[in-house]
Amino acid sequence: MHRAVLGAVVVVAAVAACSRSDNEAGKAGPDLAVLRALDAKLAKLEADVASMATYQAIWDNELNYTRGLDRHDPSLMPKSFWPEASISYGSPVKVADIVSYANDGHSNSAAHQHHVTGLTIDIDGNAAHEEGYILYSSDMPRNKALDTAGEPTPGRALPGKLATLGTGRYENRYERRDGTWRMIVHEYTHDISMLLQPVDLCAVACLGRWDRSDISYLRPLKPLSVADRAARAEQSRSPHGVPVTGAR
Repeated sequence: MHRAVLGAVVVVAAVAACSRSDNEAGKAGPDLAVLRALDAKLAKLEADVASMATYQAIWDNELNYTRGLDRHDPSLMPKSFWPEASISYGSPVKVADIVSYANDGHSNSAAHQHHVTGLTIDIDGNAAHEEGYILYSSDMPRNKALDTAGEPTPGRALPGKLATLGTGRYENRYERRDGTWRMIVHEYTHDISMLLQPVDLCAVACLGRWDRSDISYLRPLKPLSVADRAARAEQSRSPHGVPVTGAR
């Protein structure tokens, strides 16, 4: 979509350039008025494209961060922040510590997901303020009695315990440096918590991983065989062990 719009900008710019050349060769006054109107439309179109590109860049950055959280990916989470960024989930977290903070805490859950929606963005040059609504399920108590040794993987829910479905907001300040938008301030604001009874289907159905063996990293993606699905589901019957700190 952006390429199509940018293509339109190039075409309009070319027409404007030709119009200028023709006018300099002796075009009448009415043609100059048309040219000025065309220049105004081009400026508006360029501003619209720049705004769309900024929105998309910030949206992509936000999704990369939450995907990093849910896949425990140490390469994705830090890329969403400038090195000196301020991060807070009630207490400050350094960018250098965000991977261990998030992964250790989320590993205490049997499974978790973060969904960002409802972005609103206020852009001012190379700075932008953004709010994104967040729906998360990361407080599903994990049955650690079934854990085995190794790097943490999705696990089994603890019988009889309620899980938290929560909502909140990410309040972020972004900066653009050398054409790249990243967070310089990241604040989490909690809004609602709901306690629900989890249904543990992971003994037969869960295929996700917390590493790059997860299906989302497979390139090229090919259909999973029955045997491959069975092997992936087997992990959730005897999931790997977990640390003991907390994050959201």
